[in-house]
Order: sequence, then structure tokens, then C-alpha cells
Amino acid sequence: MAEAVVRAGAKARKAPASSRRLTAANLEALGAEALAALLLELSDSQPALKRRLRMELAAESGAEALAEEVDKRLAMIAGSRAKISWRKRPEFILDLHVLRRMIAGRLGDLDAGIATRRLWAFLGLADDLFARVKDPKGELDQVFVEAAGDMALLAPRAPADIALAGEVADMLFRATTAWGERLGLALTAFGPGFGAAVLAELNARIAARPAFKPSARVIRAVADAAGDVDAFLETVPATLRHDPGTAAAVGRRLLTAGRVDEALATLQAADPRNRARGLDGRPDPAAEPWYAVWIETLDKAGETKAAHEERWATFERTLSDAQLRRFLKALPDFDDVEAMDRAFEVAARYPSFGDGLAFLMGWPALPEAAAMIMARRDEVAGGPADLAEWSARLEGRYPRAALVLLRTAITLLWSDHRTRDDAEPLADEAEALARRIGDLDGIESHEAFVTRLTARRQFPSRR
Repeated sequence: MAEAVVRAGAKARKAPASSRRLTAANLEALGAEALAALLLELSDSQPALKRRLRMELAAESGAEALAEEVDKRLAMIAGSRAKISWRKRPEFILDLHVLRRMIAGRLGDLDAGIATRRLWAFLGLADDLFARVKDPKGELDQVFVEAAGDMALLAPRAPADIALAGEVADMLFRATTAWGERLGLALTAFGPGFGAAVLAELNARIAARPAFKPSARVIRAVADAAGDVDAFLETVPATLRHDPGTAAAVGRRLLTAGRVDEALATLQAADPRNRARGLDGRPDPAAEPWYAVWIETLDKAGETKAAHEERWATFERTLSDAQLRRFLKALPDFDDVEAMDRAFEVAARYPSFGDGLAFLMGWPALPEAAAMIMARRDEVAGGPADLAEWSARLEGRYPRAALVLLRTAITLLWSDHRTRDDAEPLADEAEALARRIGDLDGIESHEAFVTRLTARRQFPSRR
């Protein structure tokens, strides 16, 4: 009896599992003194943690003190030429993210102007680091993409420092093509005045050393930030202006600048409809940006009827939800109903079954989707996840169409040994759905489907 009481008491005194979880509340319960001792002990063996602690302590003293610690780290990274091995890469990338967040967050809250200067310096590390760190998954690139986004968020709190334009131009003058991709968001956020100042500084450096001219993408990003269409145009060779994609990029900028006639001429010179079609006779999907800008330009030029016709032609070609909605919006009352019926017919006959069905399910037009499935059941295609989801949406009112989709999903999963187990729950659903329908009216029975599918292999079943 006494032993039982002792065991019961020990059990009562045992801390609950929730108190041993790593949560903020449980760590606070340890007390500041214990946590400080623990952090000091860990920091001796973890340089990244020691740097973080120093920065946090510096932040308590103000922006200047924190900026000094940030500068030390930026200088250390910039001064190193050592390669980062694949083993150290995750830790290094995490360290970069911590530094980025410290600049954009902690320092930005203390002094947005000081933080902006350090963030430009952080972005300036990119090219050297890409030479030192292999980035097969794009993780390093993502660090600098997020830094550019941080810069855009800081911009409203940090008025553009024109004196900084020269430093930014120096970075850009040495930059690779990839810099242009990251630069746009960061630079544009400070407004066209700062962009124009950077462009002027950059042009001065190019004039002094034309052999070291930066990439066209970098110059275009700066030109866009400055709102200088002509500077952008200077980077586009005449031989490329007949390419529909390039013409679309140029045309959009001319349109934004209010130069509608020039936009029309640029787009007409690269009209993809004047080019030979591919072997399958279908238009080039890469030309679709041209059509989007062409329609906008026709509208701005007052050619509303032509723009309206182009919207319908674009829908017939691509099943663009956005273009169809704009087309319908321009129609008088009741005419849109007839146009909708025509649009659904186009989708139901669309050469790509998956694209046509995706449009009808997404609109949504479920009766038309079910009719399309039954009319083209031998063509049903799509991703297993989409097919299963669409089947679930249809099974209440259109169970036969739902069954066709579900069986297609099962077939796709069963055809790949890596996803064969995923067919099991869908197989049970298909069997139950077939039983509920009863009269399958020309659709094979579940047993016949399984026999045809498995061909001597045992089909998974949970029963």
C-alpha cells in the first residue's frame, strides 16, 4: 500500500509533456539568467549565433551601433574569396537570411535611411557570392530576390537619397545579367527621380569605359525605374524589334508613356499573324504577350471594334478567362448570354481536352463540362489531382461524368509504380460511385474496368 502511494505521488509530481515542449512560454519560465547563460555557452561554438547576439545587443544602443555590426559582417563576406562547400551552403544561406532580416527589419525600424544603404550593400554582394556558392536549387538567388522585396518595403519610409545614386551605379556597372532581374523592384520603389539619377550616373560610367558596358537587362531595369522609354529602346537592336515578344515589351512601354502611334507601328512591324505557323498549324504560344499589348493599344487608339474582335479571337485561341470577361463586359445586355454559350462551345471543342475542361470547371460551367466529358470520354486527360477534384464536384449532379474522370485519374496513378498506392482510395470511391449509379448506360462495370486496368496484377483494395 505504501509503495503504491509513493508511485502515485511520483506520477503526480512528474511534469506534463506540454511543459517540456520548446515554446516561447516554456523558455520564458526558465528565467533570464538561465537563458543568458545558455546562450553564452552555445555562442562559443556557434559563430552565427554569436554574431546575432552582438547585433541584438547593438540594436539596443541604437541604429548607429547596429549599423556598425552589420558593416563588419558585410565587409567580412565581401572580403572573402573562399568557396562555400555544399555541406556549409545551407548554414551560409541561413546566415545571409538572418543578416538580411536584421537590416530590413531591426535596423529598418530604427532608421530606414541607414537600413537602405546597408541593403544596397547587401544586394551588391550577389555577383561575388554566385562565383563562390553553387546554387542548384536557386536558394541563394532567392536571398537576393527577397532583399529586393525588402528594399521596396523600406522605400516609403526612406526618401530616395540622390547622393546614393553614384554608389548604386557603381554596383550596376560591375553587375551581371541576373542583377537586372533583382533590381527592378528595388530601384523602381524609390521613384523615377532616383531612377533617373542612377541612369545618368550609369551612362557617365559607360561613356568613360564603353568596353565594360553592363548587360542590356541591367540598363533596361534602370531605364524602367527612370521612366525613360528612349533609354530602354536604345538597348533593343533593330534586328530584335521584329520579334513579337520584344515588340510587346517595347510597345507596352510606349503605351504607358502615351506614345500610342509609335506603339501601334512597333507592334504592326512584328505581327505574328504574318509569320508561318508551326508544323501543327497552330500559332506560337510565345507570341501571346504581343496580342495582349496589341488589344490594349487598339483600345487606346480608339479602335474599339477591332479590339473587341481581337479579344474574342484571343479567347478562341487560348481560352483566356480574362479576355473573355473583358469581351462580355463590352456587350449590350442579353447579348452576353449568347456569347457565353458560344464560349462554352469553343471550350468543349478545344483541341486540348485538359485545357478545355479546366476552363469549363474554372468558370464554372458544370453542365457543359459534364457534356464535354461524356462526348469526348476517349480523350479525357489531365493531372490525377485535378481529375479527382473535378470528379468530386460533378458527382452529385453528373455522376457518370464524375466516374469517367475518376477512372482516368486511377489509370494514370496505376500506370506509375511510384503512385500506385495513391490509386487505392480512389478505386474505392469509383466502386462506390458505380454502385450508386446502377445503370452505367454504356460505361463498363467496375469489375471490367479493374480487369482491363490490372492485366494480371492484383489491384489494391482495402477490403
